[in-house]
Amino acid sequence: MKKTIISLSLLLFILSFPSFIVQATSFGGEHDTYDSPLNQLDETEWDEWSDQDNSQYDSSYEMVTTEGKVLEILERNTDMDPFSGVEMEHHVVKLKITSGEYKGDVIVAESYNYPGDGRGYGNFQLKENDRVFVQIQFEDGLVIAADITDYKRDRSTILLVGIFIALLVIFGQKQGFKSILTLGFTLFIIFKFMVPYLFAGYHPVLLAIVTGAIVTAVTFVTVSGFSRKTLAALAGTVGGLASAAIISIIFSNAMKLTGFHGEEERMLQLFHNEVNIDFQGLLLAGIIIGALGAVMDVAISIASSMDEVKKADPTIKAKQLFQSGMNVGKDIMGTMANTLILAYVGAALPLLMLLYAYENTFSELIHMEFLVVEILRTVAGSIGLILSIPITAFVGAFFIKSTRKRRQQKEII
Repeated sequence: MKKTIISLSLLLFILSFPSFIVQATSFGGEHDTYDSPLNQLDETEWDEWSDQDNSQYDSSYEMVTTEGKVLEILERNTDMDPFSGVEMEHHVVKLKITSGEYKGDVIVAESYNYPGDGRGYGNFQLKENDRVFVQIQFEDGLVIAADITDYKRDRSTILLVGIFIALLVIFGQKQGFKSILTLGFTLFIIFKFMVPYLFAGYHPVLLAIVTGAIVTAVTFVTVSGFSRKTLAALAGTVGGLASAAIISIIFSNAMKLTGFHGEEERMLQLFHNEVNIDFQGLLLAGIIIGALGAVMDVAISIASSMDEVKKADPTIKAKQLFQSGMNVGKDIMGTMANTLILAYVGAALPLLMLLYAYENTFSELIHMEFLVVEILRTVAGSIGLILSIPITAFVGAFFIKSTRKRRQQKEII
């Protein structure tokens, strides 16, 4: 995250630098300024010059981000930032570059940790053998600065995912393997379908519903096969997501939410001139995708229980089957709503601590967009979950009734 901010800041500085030079020279009044021969070229001559090999004019400055390993802690102290007056931690380490063009070289690198810089003031404590990212600045082939930007976390992340996959296969066996496939497909469809189309300017809410429907269909068919309970669960899930979307749209407009409630949205705003991003729609899409897992769980649980009831009593009427599905839904409604709410509360725990620290009154809190967004996210997702119960029960009862009628007609023939 910090590397992205640094890169974007550097890009903005480079883009604004020519205009800064123009403004600076305009203050010269009657003083003579250096008139480069390049300024005297017309458009045709400039194109001819730019097509030539002009490597001799290239800047000797270079910035490289690479990987390294801490060999030794040379210095660890606390300094005061002379510009902001904020206390910061300062680490100086001997570091060996472990990748890229300069692999094997040993350099001295620094790390400055500010409160609120994203790495955690007091928590970014470097030790020997730590694997880190380092940003190195070269000038005329010499290192002029080297700043450690973050830890490398790939090995521990891969290990954690490996443990998760192993447990799925060990305890789930065939179903666990299917779950891995559907999880991989879910990530694929989000990153390769939904995100690119969001950047292309398509409506975020429609994209979220379509993505949810595709993920649900593939997941249910892969795990449970193509059957009437799969169709009932799919209908209940899509209906629940659509309900959450409608609630979100109505109340986001009533609450006049802008979609700008976090650091990520503000960073995306930097691309707003190049990419048409609907930030309010992006907020609503996040609500829909966030509720997808819980809604799927409720829908497939109800459909499976109704299917088992029908197998146990083939003569059961559709109304009784619907009531059976509703009873199951009532039992799991509370726990699943709690699951959804607690997931959002857990993600917003630092926010809750901040609100507690400032001791704001309820009348003050209820107007803050970042808090209202979390309330909308939680309540809209829970409403979608609740409405998926009668939708699944109704569709399941209809499909089973139709199936029984067709079988009776075949027996008569």
